[in-house]
Amino acid sequence: MHAPRTTKFNNKVPTLPQTKKPLQNNMAQKGAVDDFEVLRITALEDNDYSRWMENLPNEKQLCPLKDLAIPGSHDSATFFLNQNMEIGPDESSTIQTLGSIFGKIAKSVVHSWSVTQSMTIYEQLLSGIRYLDLRVAYREEDKEIRILHGLYGWTIEQVLEEVNRYVANYPKEIVILDFQHFYNMDPATHETLADTLLASFSEIFRAPGKEGPNVTLQEMWGNEEKVIIIYHDYGVVDAYPCFWPPHLICSPWPNTADRKLLMEFLNKQSAVSSFSEDAFQVTQAVLTPQTSTVLQNMTSTLKDVCAMKCNSHVTGWLKAICGTKCHKFNIVIADFVEFGDFIPTVISFNYFF
Repeated sequence: MHAPRTTKFNNKVPTLPQTKKPLQNNMAQKGAVDDFEVLRITALEDNDYSRWMENLPNEKQLCPLKDLAIPGSHDSATFFLNQNMEIGPDESSTIQTLGSIFGKIAKSVVHSWSVTQSMTIYEQLLSGIRYLDLRVAYREEDKEIRILHGLYGWTIEQVLEEVNRYVANYPKEIVILDFQHFYNMDPATHETLADTLLASFSEIFRAPGKEGPNVTLQEMWGNEEKVIIIYHDYGVVDAYPCFWPPHLICSPWPNTADRKLLMEFLNKQSAVSSFSEDAFQVTQAVLTPQTSTVLQNMTSTLKDVCAMKCNSHVTGWLKAICGTKCHKFNIVIADFVEFGDFIPTVISFNYFF
C-alpha cells in the first residue's frame, strides 16, 4: 500500500484555464471542418440532451447517481485512430506481426474493426453521453499517453481538453471518466497520467467519500463537482484518493458477436434482482467481433457488421421494456451512440421510475 499523498489534496492544484477553444484544433485530425460541421456543432449545443441532467425533475436530482439511467459510449475516444502509427500493444503478437509484414493493408483492417464511435468527445457530451470508457497506453516513440484500441489515437490531453470545455459550458452536467485498461504503463507513467488528471480537474473532482455512487446531482452541484474519475489500479487509487477504485463499478462484458446471445445476457444482467446496490452498474449493449467475424468480413467494418444492427435491436428492446419495472439500468453503453435513438431512449428511463 502506498502512503496517500496528502499534501497534494490539502493544497489543491490550481485548475488549468478552461477557455473555450475552437473545435477545429482537435477536429483537424478528423479532417477539415467545413461550414456544415460548424452548423452541426451549433445544433448539438442547442439540443435538449446537452443539459439533460440539469433538466431532470427535482426527485431525480435527489436520487443517487447509481439509480439514474445514464447513456455512455463504448471505447469512447476511438473516433480517430492513426493508421500512420504502429499497431498497438493491445493486439496479439500475430496481429502485430501481420502489421509489420503487410503494413497499411493490415492497419486498414485493424482500423475498420477498432473504430467504435463517430463523434468526438465534445460532440458525444453535447448529445447526452455522460460516461466515457477510456483505454490508454504510453507510446515510447513520442513519449505520449494516448488513447488505444488496436491503433493509437488522441493524446490524453486532447481528450481532457474536450471534457473541460464541456463541463465549463454546462456546469450542471456530471461526466464519469472510466480508465479501465492500461498498456505499456509503469508506475512512473501512471503517476504522470494521475497528475495530468489532477491538474485538469483539481477544483471539480468528486472523490468517492462515504457516499460513493449514492451521491446525488444536487449534492455535487452544491459542491461545484462535475467530474468523477474511476481508475482501475488500486496502487494509484491509494496514492490519489480522489479517484474512484474499480470495485465501485460493475461492468460485465458480454463478449459475443451473436445478437441472440447478447440479448439473453442483457436480459439476465439487467434484472432488478441481480442489480448491485453498492456500485455503478454498466450495461454493455455491444457486440464484440470475434476473429471469425473479422475473417468473414475483411472488407467491411465493425459499424456495418455489428454496431448498426445491434443499436437498432437494443434500442427497440429498451423501448419495449421501459416502464415494466422488471429491469433496471444505470449506465448503458453502446458503439456509434448517435444511431438508433439510443441516447434519448436511455435518458427516458429516468421518467418512468
